[in-house]
Amino acid sequence: MSETDELIIRCMCKDVRAQRQLYDLYKARVMGLCRRYTNSIEEAEDVYQETFVKVFQSLQQLHDNKQLEQWIKRIAINTAVNYYHRHKRNVHADENMGRNHCNNDYTLILSQFSDELLISLIMELPDGYRIIFNLHEIEGFNHKEIGEMLGISESTCRSQLNRARQVLQHKLKGLGILKYEDYG
Repeated sequence: MSETDELIIRCMCKDVRAQRQLYDLYKARVMGLCRRYTNSIEEAEDVYQETFVKVFQSLQQLHDNKQLEQWIKRIAINTAVNYYHRHKRNVHADENMGRNHCNNDYTLILSQFSDELLISLIMELPDGYRIIFNLHEIEGFNHKEIGEMLGISESTCRSQLNRARQVLQHKLKGLGILKYEDYG
């Protein structure tokens, strides 16, 4: 039996030390994910706490212990999206905004910047843009999946993603990091 298997069994038996060990083991990764979906550290902590309440309540539903990290990550994403729904402030952009398609080299261009800079710029995006950007660009969900999660149309998802990209592009240009020639 692997250490992970043993830890999961102990957590399912309500062993507080095992639960704390699992909680601490994934804290940095899950907190980072929660932080990307929220407006503040306090909100991220709320989502993080709620995520682990759900993890401990539903550990018996984990079918493959090798998938623990991905399973926790999915719970955190769903918890963050649900938190967004409970606290959203009518931030959805007009469906017609952002119809200009970004250059296909977008990901390549972003890869040239530090994680810290990109995270700080992403955190400045309006809630709807930030959630969609994270779900699509970082987590890899498609527009249909995101639309279903957020209760919006695929076209709204696409337009908000494009708008988020435009806002990030504008911010990078404003910082003098991105020149017009770099990004058409």
